[in-house]
Amino acid sequence: MNCSIGVCYLKLKMYDKALAAFEKAIEDNFEDAEPYYMAAIALLQGKKAFVAPRAAIDKALEYLNAACEIQPKAVYYYFQAYIKQDYFDRKYLNTTPNYKELLQQSADLGMTEEAADSFFSILGVPRPECL
Repeated sequence: MNCSIGVCYLKLKMYDKALAAFEKAIEDNFEDAEPYYMAAIALLQGKKAFVAPRAAIDKALEYLNAACEIQPKAVYYYFQAYIKQDYFDRKYLNTTPNYKELLQQSADLGMTEEAADSFFSILGVPRPECL
């Protein structure tokens, strides 16, 4: 139920309340990957990763790593690739794995153009050309 409430808050652009709901959903069922993914979206608050505070980026990556551990999905790796490209690559910071490696993992898991467009629609930012 908390995950559904979080999605409603996310659609209303009430990111702090959405994050709180997703974190409660994680507490309620830490074996469900979806609230981790949605919490990472809420952390960016409808803005590009490039302008997000480093603490929010680190926490989002932590949530996405947890989601991938629970249930590897193409969109989780794609989201990590976006953060690595838009935040780290654009700021000339080296990370491992880099965004190209994460994009490949996402593609290997079946990421489609339609799923990528849907992801950026939920995230609320334009899709970078390199992704």
